[in-house]
Amino acid sequence: MTKKFILNIVLNLFIVFLVLSGWAAFNSGNMLILGISIALMVVLIYLKVVLLKQVKREVKTKQNERLQQQQQSVKHKKGARK
Repeated sequence: MTKKFILNIVLNLFIVFLVLSGWAAFNSGNMLILGISIALMVVLIYLKVVLLKQVKREVKTKQNERLQQQQQSVKHKKGARK
């Protein structure tokens, strides 16, 4: 999870950098740099969405595992009482 957290921060920093560079390129009239920054921004946003989906899936599976462990421990406690 730590790797994904750091990757998320790096993606955010690059997206902000590309927005600022695109804005500067637009103001200076350099359309090539603007196009490149928009294309890279789209790619990074796609990667960020994929990363968020992976983290969401991992969190959901961990929650399901914890719930199953809790249910099993409750069943074992009930079985020991009988």
